[in-house]
Amino acid sequence: MRKIITILSLLMANTLFCQSYQWQSTITKVDSSGFYKVDLQPEVLSKLTANYADIRIKDKKDNEVPYYLEKEDFSITKRVFKEYKLLEKVNWKNGATVLFIENTDKATINNLQLQIKNFDVRKRLELAGSDDYQQWYTIKENYLFYSANGGNLTSEVKPLNFPYCDYKYYRIIIYDVFSLPINVLKIGYFDTYQEQGKFKRIEVPTITRVDSAETKQTYLKVSFKNTPYFDKLTVKVEKPLYFYRNAKICLQHLDKKGRTYFKPIAYLKLNSNDELNFYNNDFSYKEFYIVIDNEDNPPLDNIEIIPYQLNRYLVTHLEKDNNYQLVFGNNSNTVKPNYDISFFKNKIGKDITILQTNEIKSIKNELKTKTKASTLWIWIAISGVAILLGYMSYKMITEMEKK
Repeated sequence: MRKIITILSLLMANTLFCQSYQWQSTITKVDSSGFYKVDLQPEVLSKLTANYADIRIKDKKDNEVPYYLEKEDFSITKRVFKEYKLLEKVNWKNGATVLFIENTDKATINNLQLQIKNFDVRKRLELAGSDDYQQWYTIKENYLFYSANGGNLTSEVKPLNFPYCDYKYYRIIIYDVFSLPINVLKIGYFDTYQEQGKFKRIEVPTITRVDSAETKQTYLKVSFKNTPYFDKLTVKVEKPLYFYRNAKICLQHLDKKGRTYFKPIAYLKLNSNDELNFYNNDFSYKEFYIVIDNEDNPPLDNIEIIPYQLNRYLVTHLEKDNNYQLVFGNNSNTVKPNYDISFFKNKIGKDITILQTNEIKSIKNELKTKTKASTLWIWIAISGVAILLGYMSYKMITEMEKK
């Protein structure tokens, strides 16, 4: 009896499991084993729950493959070492190493960065500048360099700071009277710049517009078919040429008396002098309103709303001779999976190959087939239980009549 109930439970669990995910998409096959980024298309993200808890990577044996979610930043500050051209490296007879470098663009600078092999002595430096490579002018002297210790690395970048100059050529003298020369590998500078995150344009929303002369406002109802999860919303206006309007993004509500009111969730400035962008992380409302205050001006003409989504990836380790797919779309999965790989993000790095996914397919048909098969077995099991119960009841009644 217990065995039959257990089998029945397993069959029911199997049916529920089959119904868990609604969509699937295969991942491009890999040529070698290693870490990869699986690019999540907006069409995939739009079918997920708010915290992206209902997506999994499965191998050909239907085993879960660990991953962690990575999202592009709106912008990131990058620091890059750029090398100056080393024209000469001379060893003077009085025990000094002399380095000549060229500042090709005559850029105004106030420091040089020297990448030096690790050392544990003190060195005295002298810096001079020239525009013709003949006449030299002192910039800094008696500059002390202390030991360089690159930690786990074999070299360290040491700064040589000085007042702002724009010479074309610089001469560095490193005095080596009391010890052997130090090994200068490169001379350059750190260039810092902002790199913008990469966006994808997502589905164009439906715009319904109402211009109210009474309130002197324009109401734009913005409707998406799926959850947009956009990070940037660009507003384009054709006319007039110059405008400056206050606007707000609102959600429509009804009060206790059934009256409509708009609750602001963000405020905007629509200004013809600036880019009209609204930034928001994972904006998840399918429907919202943009209310524009026109004051005494005519309404804006030909307003276009363009949503963008920052690129998102699943970072995972894939094997060469395996096939992988994404399965997703399950409202019952409300908690993100907890994989060990998330603790090793710093070791995996950022510059790894990006893989694409193929066409999204519904797995409802497969689920129905499995569910029907499972249902058949359930009814067989129920019939077996009923027959067994009937037989046991018959035996009990027979025993009682004998007594």
